[in-house]
Amino acid sequence: MSEIKLNPGRLRQFGDTKGLHFRVVTSASIASHIVIAGDDAYASREVNIIGSMEDFQVLLASSVIPERSHILVIAPDVFFQSPRPELLGPHRKLMVMACNSTPTSIDTIAYFIKTMEEDTDPEDQKRRTDRFFEEGEASEHFLFRNSQHDTEAVFRHLDDSYLWNEQTGYIDWGEQQIAPAGEISVLPLDIQQFNEDLRLDINGRLALQGQCVLHNGTPSYLRSDQQRIFEALDAIHEHALIADVNKGQITALRETHPGALPARKMLEAMFEVDSRYSVIWEIGFAVNCGLQIRRGNHAMNEVYGGRNGAMHWGLGLTPYTQYHLDIITPGTVIHNHRNDIIFGEAQPRMRRERELGCGCHAA
Repeated sequence: MSEIKLNPGRLRQFGDTKGLHFRVVTSASIASHIVIAGDDAYASREVNIIGSMEDFQVLLASSVIPERSHILVIAPDVFFQSPRPELLGPHRKLMVMACNSTPTSIDTIAYFIKTMEEDTDPEDQKRRTDRFFEEGEASEHFLFRNSQHDTEAVFRHLDDSYLWNEQTGYIDWGEQQIAPAGEISVLPLDIQQFNEDLRLDINGRLALQGQCVLHNGTPSYLRSDQQRIFEALDAIHEHALIADVNKGQITALRETHPGALPARKMLEAMFEVDSRYSVIWEIGFAVNCGLQIRRGNHAMNEVYGGRNGAMHWGLGLTPYTQYHLDIITPGTVIHNHRNDIIFGEAQPRMRRERELGCGCHAA
């Protein structure tokens, strides 16, 4: 039987464990597969089961999850949304694995647990995040460049109306973080205040080549449709699409190789059905440089940071659109206005998953 072996003391983002409480909040379908192991200084360690977001809110409002708790949510059967800060409270820390928006097997959860315990370094992420913002504030603009495909796009990133989010480093009391951690992102709006007219000020050409993640939203959908769409888009894992971008919106696509044709056709079909998919709603700057890509449609690949940071582009914005598409493009680097590389690496190699020794995601 496959198992999810969890050593909570190795989740370094939580910090000190002495005298605190650890809770795993999970779905009934996988609860029997979770094994809490290892030595740590927690006063208690328990597994709690939920079937809905409302169940989790009840747990927070009760004494089942006491104050001074570290909470890890692994709930593939629940469309998980961040609880209100006042409900989480000032004396709890929360990490949530993104395992509902894409199909997530027990083996995949075990794989990313291993990444969280062994390969996710909050101190390294903090250094990279601090440097990113220092370099960003000192630069007049970001220049996104892909030397392999000779593309450039300029992002006027200093607009005060943009919303920047950090999901990196250590978690403080009262805070929430995705797991595995390691993403800085920018949107032209608060995700809870959708406005289809807002744009990120990006202009030029982008090379879209790398790993896709196709997240589902809350409306009715079929997993088979999600997989079929992902398989067409996955053609850009080997071959690039070149996107012309005007004021944050993709206006044209062309493939660099016939192998990328299915991805172009699928993206254009999505643009035709819902024009909002052509808008770049989010730019992600991933700094988890220990994570290795797991091939397939896995939400937790999103924080892949290569060796010196990696970019991804977000199209669609759930729950307003049926899907949210992230396109991880490690071949794209950021230059500042002096043409210095400040993020990414010129010719990275996407690393594949390693074998697990276990025998065997809103999120």
